Amino acid sequence: MRRSSLITIPDNIDSKYRFVILSALRARQIQGGSLPLLKEARHKATQIAQKEILEGLVKFRIPDQNGDQQEVEQAEE
Repeated sequence: MRRSSLITIPDNIDSKYRFVILSALRARQIQGGSLPLLKEARHKATQIAQKEILEGLVKFRIPDQNGDQQEVEQAEE
């Protein structure tokens, strides 16, 4: 895991910018009514989303140069 200024970014995420984008997208889903995948005492959707991604509960796809998408497998599963 790489260390960011605030949190440790998992190795399957290639940059801190992608982590921020993934967190924002997941937080928007939670705010839109999706149920959180964690039972946390946290109240902010952004914190819940970040925790879900860090624990490997959120699956995502990274597009390659050709526009094709490859699914990222979680190492902990």
